Amino acid sequence: MANRTQLVILDHEGSYIDSCQTLKNVSGFEGSIFMNSFIINKYKEQILNLSEGQEIECFCISDPFFRQDLICDYQIRKVRIEGQIQLHWLIHDRTQSYMRGNEREMNEVEVREENNELRQLVRKLEQEKYINLAVYGKLYHEMKAPISGLKFLSTSISRYLEPELKKRFQLSCGIISGYLEHAVNQLGNTELKETNSPFKIDQIIAAVEDTFLGEKDVHLLFDKEFESSIVIGNKYKLYTGIVRLLSIINDSRPDGRVRIVFSYDMATHSLLLTFRPNLLPDAQHRVVLKYLEVRGVLDLKVEMGTLVMMCPVDDIKIIKTIPVQKKTNSEVREITQAHFPYLYQITNQDDDMVRDIIEGVLDVVPFELEKMLQQYEERDFNALARTTHKVKPNFENLEQKQFMSRIFEIEAAALNKDDSYLKQHLESFVREASARIDELKGIYT
Repeated sequence: MANRTQLVILDHEGSYIDSCQTLKNVSGFEGSIFMNSFIINKYKEQILNLSEGQEIECFCISDPFFRQDLICDYQIRKVRIEGQIQLHWLIHDRTQSYMRGNEREMNEVEVREENNELRQLVRKLEQEKYINLAVYGKLYHEMKAPISGLKFLSTSISRYLEPELKKRFQLSCGIISGYLEHAVNQLGNTELKETNSPFKIDQIIAAVEDTFLGEKDVHLLFDKEFESSIVIGNKYKLYTGIVRLLSIINDSRPDGRVRIVFSYDMATHSLLLTFRPNLLPDAQHRVVLKYLEVRGVLDLKVEMGTLVMMCPVDDIKIIKTIPVQKKTNSEVREITQAHFPYLYQITNQDDDMVRDIIEGVLDVVPFELEKMLQQYEERDFNALARTTHKVKPNFENLEQKQFMSRIFEIEAAALNKDDSYLKQHLESFVREASARIDELKGIYT
């Protein structure tokens, strides 16, 4: 083990004193280690605040400053030697161990080759991320989700080998990795270059969905109001616009699903994307401001309680409008102040806003009820209490006061971890509440 470990002795500010130079001769670097290693600089505050005898450990490190070809574990301990405070930096070469662990995850030769290339690309991009930290700060939402999605897909391909799913994941990996390579080359610019090419919207939709597969709190629903075989435009800019906005929306933690509707505006030759997250108007305006911080993004604005994005395209081949199936006035009951007095009061008698809130609540509540059952099955009482507390206003908004006392009792039982009460009452409440929500959907939507 000795030839796999190197000790580097630093003074209390991180400047070099001595080393056994087992893995690499580091005697030549000047100044503090925090100025030379992006990896160690991430932990600077923790290291400098260590008490005497304390240490910090970092695992699975590929450090461009030390040796990029090695995967190491770091131990940094604060010690006192002859009255002087020193930092002892132990570097353990774990390359073979980590590589063997990675190899055991692969049970198919073809899959292993594909995933090795993907892992190398992900590692390269993550290293580029640290080296270009200042630039990446500006493009945080463009890079965070795609890198995370690519890592998730590269692992998933080895586990799900059904032909259809494997083909879809491979297509998504191609779109995401192609975008990332394109974006890395453009990091010094204010926007991505306009490179128009033919692409299929369905493939972009699949790539966006797959980008967020690893984030369990993200629930997306895509609709198209037209059919198209080929779109000619900047697919990277379209992908960027969608992923950036969804990343920012996800940071706002909307309840339930985010619905994204694709339509086509003949007059402007543009794709119109309508995002309907369950966010209050103030939160929507904050999302728009955050989205527009980076120049070169697509146009985005708030319209009628939704976020609308416009993406110009050169051409759309074989376009056909899909008629929207709407209920007649006789089939949908009018929403009136008599039925929803509280909503009319808080919206200052705004009919459109009341309808938007009702439609949003009716979309969200089934998801929350389902989540309550899942949290109880996992005996996650704290999460169940939070979800129950969050769902209460929705029943108030819908004037479903017959459920309120039961919601309060379920919340109290979750807080008290009263398993017997929840076992007896939760399932029946969810069943009856879900049936009522379905009934209201049939009446008002």
